[in-house]
Amino acid sequence: MKKTYLLGIDNGTTTTKATLFDTQGNEIAVSSGRDVKTTHPEPAWAEQSMEEIWQATTAAIRNCLEKSGVEPGDIAGISLSGHGGGVWLVDRMGSPVRPAIIWLDGRAKPYLDIWGQQGLLPKLYDLSGWNLFAGMGPVTIFPWLMEHEPESLKRAYVNLTSKDWVKYCLTGEFSTDPSMASVALIDFRKMDYSDELLELAGIRTYRHLLPPLIPAWQVAGKVTAQAAALTGLKEGTPVSSGAFDGACSTLGAGAYRVGEACSNIATAGVHVVLSAEPTLDPERIYSLMCHTVPGVFYKTSMAQVAAGNLDWFEREFCAAEREEAKRRGISVYDVINEEIARIPLGAGGVIYLPLLQGERAPFVKPEARGVFFGLGDWHTRAHLLRAVFEGVALSTRHNVDAMIKTGRLNTNYVSGGGSKSPLWCQIIADCLGSAIRVPAGADSGSRGAAINAGVAVGVFKDHGEGVASMVKIGREHTPNAENIAKYDQLYALYTHLIKAVWPVWEESAKADVEHWQ
Repeated sequence: MKKTYLLGIDNGTTTTKATLFDTQGNEIAVSSGRDVKTTHPEPAWAEQSMEEIWQATTAAIRNCLEKSGVEPGDIAGISLSGHGGGVWLVDRMGSPVRPAIIWLDGRAKPYLDIWGQQGLLPKLYDLSGWNLFAGMGPVTIFPWLMEHEPESLKRAYVNLTSKDWVKYCLTGEFSTDPSMASVALIDFRKMDYSDELLELAGIRTYRHLLPPLIPAWQVAGKVTAQAAALTGLKEGTPVSSGAFDGACSTLGAGAYRVGEACSNIATAGVHVVLSAEPTLDPERIYSLMCHTVPGVFYKTSMAQVAAGNLDWFEREFCAAEREEAKRRGISVYDVINEEIARIPLGAGGVIYLPLLQGERAPFVKPEARGVFFGLGDWHTRAHLLRAVFEGVALSTRHNVDAMIKTGRLNTNYVSGGGSKSPLWCQIIADCLGSAIRVPAGADSGSRGAAINAGVAVGVFKDHGEGVASMVKIGREHTPNAENIAKYDQLYALYTHLIKAVWPVWEESAKADVEHWQ
């Protein structure tokens, strides 16, 4: 009997992955394209080449198919997951107008400052369900382009997101989905673009650049002959609309029912609690989005940088660990985990604020920067590494608390690169005081995309059947009661430290020290 396969594509901020699954959720083959470089033409700017992203995707797909040995015609459906926000302008011929301005970009901060002074930010939250951050997307970046690059908007035919750009390259069709559009563009009452919001942000003139909405679990196009030649896919293979990477990772981790929660510890930290209603936060802390599952919404609180803190520290300070890893034939992260396992909880008094790119949740502070607090001359690099792990765990708790308000979660699904470390997952379990479930497999984003593809082409009757078939739990971590009490104390210090350094961030930004030549 001929087997059926599903292909999930995950366009991360750095790495693009293609994963081929059978309908029981077994990973048949996984491949990554070469990393896409983020450029910084000015301090706090962040851009990527759209052509490089498509090239990385074609390489990942082709390599995945070659590794799998599967006939392309046996792939029933394809779907996508991608990082959200930013601005991805494409002209009428389907060519990029300029490099993509991605979600990490901070150039729109002055507009947020002005809106704050004018009292517009609470009104924008009440319309969009979002505490705006600079790299949010059209709401924040279009005003900057209107002032500084009006020709880019004039040349543009449509504005996409990362996965929607790749979807266009695969199918020749322009669209996005409600999960992506609910990043500060949706009116949740009518589930369409909010004209009132666009008017308030001063960008209604460019409403025509917002693409049609097609749910993640519906077919949005088919693989073209040109894309088939580049990727090895079969021409005509259905491609579903795809979704925001946080939504796909949540689904791929197994969280699809109301009341379930998930934390994706990737470059950013995407924290989610699922809800039956699009209920805004009266305190205006968490943000609201559509899940990939019909009729399910999620409260989301997204830290600007999570595992990206470890990537930075490893790159800049872990040459010795890289050498040892090379000598022993293991990953540098295995060496790092061994080192910090010998450091006690609390990192010997070192607390780290994991805010390398400002912060967007559970507070918006573009001026925020990373801080190591409590350093003594007896501390080692391993103490700092432990503090980085704990700082990301404390940030996870800060975001989860903003959504649930009181008490603790019973269970939190954890996915993303950070979930690969059992030690890090145990730290998160102890810090949250919640059981942690880690799904098996290499990438929850690709798995969630594959589930959407399966629903779109009728392999699964609904998302519940897709999760039951495709998701297996690889590990579970139970919190340690003694450690919970210690992390409660550490969490109090962490939140006090943020308040204490807050005015210093503002003073530093006002002095413009980062731009001194």
